[in-house]
Amino acid sequence: MRRQLLGIFFAALDFLLAYGGWIIFYWIRKFYLYSDELRPGTLWEYLWAPLIVGTYWAGIYGLGGSYKDPIQQSILREILTRVWLTILGSLALFFMAFIDDPIPNYKAYRITLFFYLLLQLSLSGFSLLLMRLFVLKVLRERFFHFPTVIIGGGSRALSVLEELKRMGPNSGYDVIGYLLPESESNGVLGSQAPYLGSVADLEKVIVKHGVHHVVIATERTDEKTLQTVLAGINGLSVEVHLVPALQDVLGGGVRVGSPIDIPWVTIGPLSPSPWYELIKRVIDIFFSTCALLFLAPIMAVIAVLVRLSSPGPVIYRQERIGRNGRPFIMYKFRTMYVDAEKGGPALSREGDPRITPIGRWLRKTRLDELPQFWNVLRGEMSLVGPRPERKYYIDQIVAQAPEYKQLLKVRPGITSLGMVKYGYASSVEEMIKRMRYDLIYLANRSLLLDLKILLYTILRVIQARGK
Repeated sequence: MRRQLLGIFFAALDFLLAYGGWIIFYWIRKFYLYSDELRPGTLWEYLWAPLIVGTYWAGIYGLGGSYKDPIQQSILREILTRVWLTILGSLALFFMAFIDDPIPNYKAYRITLFFYLLLQLSLSGFSLLLMRLFVLKVLRERFFHFPTVIIGGGSRALSVLEELKRMGPNSGYDVIGYLLPESESNGVLGSQAPYLGSVADLEKVIVKHGVHHVVIATERTDEKTLQTVLAGINGLSVEVHLVPALQDVLGGGVRVGSPIDIPWVTIGPLSPSPWYELIKRVIDIFFSTCALLFLAPIMAVIAVLVRLSSPGPVIYRQERIGRNGRPFIMYKFRTMYVDAEKGGPALSREGDPRITPIGRWLRKTRLDELPQFWNVLRGEMSLVGPRPERKYYIDQIVAQAPEYKQLLKVRPGITSLGMVKYGYASSVEEMIKRMRYDLIYLANRSLLLDLKILLYTILRVIQARGK
């Protein structure tokens, strides 16, 4: 909660600096750039415009991720982000506010834009400097710290501990102890940090100590240890890092944002920028609204065909698990006979006798998914995201592949990379195979990738390659 308040404080700082900068620039325009041609208005005109501009800049920097977790921001990445956001934001503001100024020639436009861009870059840089100084101060005084657990007790784990000690309190990492996997016994780390138990105790340790980071530094990283760790975090807001092996370094799998970053491999989906989240949601709302409006005649015809094909409701409702594990009701055109699952949950398969004749065609063309645009409009789903599953099957998947829980951190989608590359699954084993593609999607999320998946999905619909 204190970190959220810190973000609000920094947003207020940017607001006040942008507010003051706009007032200063007004007088620069009046007395230096435009002489007497730009005349001052009323007191209210002095005040309301800076209020809007201050909110504008705080909003832009907020969408760029400046306030999401300011304690752990990479300074180099933040500088670069602020520079391009300030350039783009100043250009947009130029066309919204300066284009109507009473100026004699176009040269004055360029000078106006240059002066304001320089002023806002200076104010933004000053704000960033104050933020970093304040962050360093609160870290030194341990007002903020990140409880960290090391997995492993050998030489790798010891090197991680020593590196964090060298970085000192400025890093914010606070190693509270270590856990041992089944493949290791108590090693050289035993006398350097408290022993907290085995990896199986990870979830209890996270809850008890409020752990923020888990660093896997075992001598030999095996899949079982990794799965146990992913199961232990159980969807909690914990970052998992892996000390890279030589092949990761040589293969270019290790990236650092600045010279002071620790060269770890971060496991699991990175949090995208608020810009991505906002634009993705706007696209979801726009296209789902258009789909529901323009495809309404087609959906009406399908509804009639479903009604005539067999007795039962037109729309099939089923509970699925969405973002953060929240259940929701997903809508589809009914493609099976009524009471198709009277013997219990069962996945569809090739030649399934439970599927109606019209339902078979709907599944081939994936037109049975059209009502899910309503789920998208409601915010329960997205156009692109991992397909939502029932809790009955999620429990079975997690028992074999705990990493599936990573998919529950995002909105499920009508289509996904897994659906494009693998398709429908007829068993839990096939669901796990498809899950691999969705995990790849989570690690590479972007608007361009979403667009490619949508285009490939349209191609699959045209080819009627569903089942």
